[in-house]
Amino acid sequence: MTWRPEVLECLDGPDECRGPVEYHSTDPGRRPAFPRCARHWDLRLKRREESMELYADSDVPPPWFDPTIAGERWDDD
Repeated sequence: MTWRPEVLECLDGPDECRGPVEYHSTDPGRRPAFPRCARHWDLRLKRREESMELYADSDVPPPWFDPTIAGERWDDD
């Protein structure tokens, strides 16, 4: 049996993929890593940054927030 390296496929691809596909996590060690090409990883980071800017200090939850999914609350008040 010959060892072959794992061939990763971009989670968001294959359309418009650019660059090498590697495992990436927005919070290494706490969140799972997913395979993304360099382009789609950059786009994912941009979306995360925009989301953090919009909702970080807001007492109004975003439209996608659903407390019934995990029993979480948006704020402590």
